[in-house]
Amino acid sequence: MHKPLQRFMLGVLVFFPLTFFVWYVTAAFHLAPVTLLSELVLNGVVPDALMWLRLDGYTLVVASNFGHDAVGQVVSPPVGEDVLGFHLNPLIYSYSLPLVAALILATPGQDKWLNLLWGILLVLPAEVFSMVSSVLKTLTFDVGHAFQVQQGISQLGVDAIALGYQVGTLLLPMIVPLIVWVGLNRAFIVRLAPQLEQVFR
Repeated sequence: MHKPLQRFMLGVLVFFPLTFFVWYVTAAFHLAPVTLLSELVLNGVVPDALMWLRLDGYTLVVASNFGHDAVGQVVSPPVGEDVLGFHLNPLIYSYSLPLVAALILATPGQDKWLNLLWGILLVLPAEVFSMVSSVLKTLTFDVGHAFQVQQGISQLGVDAIALGYQVGTLLLPMIVPLIVWVGLNRAFIVRLAPQLEQVFR
């Protein structure tokens, strides 16, 4: 095993606990732009379905535009203050941020801090996709039929929302940091594996 690869792997092991700790204690700050952008997207994709999205620490609070009527049926808009609300945990799909930070910080190079800034910006769309998918899944399955009727969502649409949720929570948080890291550190990767030089041309 080459020494640069050994140093890189050791660096990832050292930096990941640190970046994970910073990511956890600053969740209310780095999740704020994700929440704002997700609310804008959702208001465009499913108008009249949400009242608002808010952060309570690292918990995402979703206030839907649905509630129960006098006979217990789910209706929109809600009757009085009886609003269907949900508490979601966005940390389950936003760990791409400390992962990409650890990978970048462990990579030697003069542009490390610039790459870190780019890495944070480039994972943002994936985080927004994951949060939007999580809220859509909650509205589709927890609010249920009333939401589907309001938005005219077919069974195919329900299946697509379920798939988007799986992709946004299981795949993107792991795959996107690796793609971003590779894109920002091609020279280092070619140094480790010169045979890949043709791939990056």
